[in-house]
Amino acid sequence: MNAGMEEQVAPKKPENIFDAPLLSSRDKAKLERNKRKEDRQREAQYQMHVAEMEALRAGMPPVYVNHSNVGGTTIRDIHMENFSVTVGGRDLIQDVTLTLAFGRHYGLVGRNGTGKTSLLRAMAQHAIDGIPKNCQILHVEQEVTGDDTTALQCVLNADVERVQLMQEEAQLGQLLKDLEYEAESKQRVDKSKGDVDKDSISKRLEEIYKRLDLTVNPLLYMMRCFPGVPEQKLRSHLGSFGVTGNLALQSMYTLSGGQKSRVAFAKITFKKPHIILLDEPSNHLDLDAVEALIQGLLIFQGGVLMVSHDEHLITGSVDELWAVTDGKVAPFPGTFKEYKKMLTT
Repeated sequence: MNAGMEEQVAPKKPENIFDAPLLSSRDKAKLERNKRKEDRQREAQYQMHVAEMEALRAGMPPVYVNHSNVGGTTIRDIHMENFSVTVGGRDLIQDVTLTLAFGRHYGLVGRNGTGKTSLLRAMAQHAIDGIPKNCQILHVEQEVTGDDTTALQCVLNADVERVQLMQEEAQLGQLLKDLEYEAESKQRVDKSKGDVDKDSISKRLEEIYKRLDLTVNPLLYMMRCFPGVPEQKLRSHLGSFGVTGNLALQSMYTLSGGQKSRVAFAKITFKKPHIILLDEPSNHLDLDAVEALIQGLLIFQGGVLMVSHDEHLITGSVDELWAVTDGKVAPFPGTFKEYKKMLTT
């Protein structure tokens, strides 16, 4: 080689990714824990979806749970300071400060359109500063206004197959009754009904019931919602809402609307959320179901904020009234009857 020739520099060896240091045992364990956590979260989401589908098939009232399971300090009083609730660019509630004392039950009253429902929704969505991220809030929404169709029914009506099966079940049930009546009275079967027989109708009804899963009972429903919980504990909780003895084993299909509501309230309080938000919960409930709701709320040790025009429900289950007036929310120093009287004067 010539002395004047520049010394050639050897090309740099490309970095091999396999030369990087291996994960430590500690890092591997951390990754494994994170993976297990994600798997549990996916499984929990799936189980929640299954439980909601069970509720729809059983004809349960609608319940919406909004919460976060992140860690944090123990939930006690909740202080919401200088907040506003805006809908469509309009402030329904302006610069309000509220404190929900731990375990206290509040009734929220006011004229229609003053922002009561919007306030509950904002709280359920954690859209108000002061609500801890780990605060579990259970929100039972108001039924659809304008007719007697509940929010649940609107959801069910979207399930075309279910609606068709229910209609077919009603028609076949009536036809079966007609056939039994005609057989007992020794009358001739109406030819317009075609060539039908009780056995074929009964067989088809069994198929429909199987697809609709109408045989699930309150206890089985709770066991599916909360797998692993001892049966006796679920029975006891159902019993506190008046679903006792044979009623807990009776097909959900045969329960009245009020009885189904009892099961629903038993379900939503079982996991002990920090706060329950109720928007006109007594709509379309019979008196017996309202009594069950009152008893259930008295048993519930968390906080409650409830919108209702039902004097009996308000009087029997809340500790304090809050009135919404002119964009403000403030304690009302009196009874619900006195509040209604004030509105008429």
